[in-house]
This record gives sequence, C-alpha cells and structure tokens, in this order.
Amino acid sequence: MKKKKASDFFHKEDSLNCAQAILKFFEDNETVSSELITEYKAFGGGRAPRQVCGALYGAMHLLQCPEKIKEAEKFFLEQAGAIECEAIKAAGKVSCAKCVDLAAEFVCKKK
Repeated sequence: MKKKKASDFFHKEDSLNCAQAILKFFEDNETVSSELITEYKAFGGGRAPRQVCGALYGAMHLLQCPEKIKEAEKFFLEQAGAIECEAIKAAGKVSCAKCVDLAAEFVCKKK
C-alpha cells in the first residue's frame, strides 16, 4: 500500500487548496480541527499574509515557533526559489502540489 502524501488532499474530492491540504494531512494532530481547515480556505492561491505560499502558511501554523518558521522559510527559498506564491510559480522550480509535500516534509522533520 502506498503511503499517503499531503498533496493527495490538494484539489481532490474535497477541493482543498494548498493551505488546507497541509492541515488536512496533519488533521489527527491536536492543533488541527475541521473548523481550522475550513478557515484556511481563505489562505490558498497567494492570499495568505505577505502573499506567502499557502502550504508554507499552513506549515507555519503547525510549527508555531519563530525559529522553526524561519527555518521553514529558508527551506522553501532553497527548494522552491521563493516563499511567495506568485514568485514560486514564476520561478517554475516546483508545482503547487510539490509545495504541499515540501511543507509536510518540513513539518514532519521539525515537529
């Protein structure tokens, strides 16, 4: 059986955006509720504060530590070429689905 990836929730049957998909992947975590996932509908597609990638923004919520958040931003800069949604798309290094998986990978390592 193939292990589920965070991107398996991205734009699938629930039509979750990038910010929601990262939270859905960690839904069993005590800090993630279905209400929070619904709330994060507003943060996909470059609509997070500072136009940050929604997947990264969801990861920031999960990390809740300024040092880890800075590390996550550095990780995204290295892997995706930017932290802002539109700049990531313009760089063309990774897809939105890949950003969701990168965010989940980082949270799994740092949580």
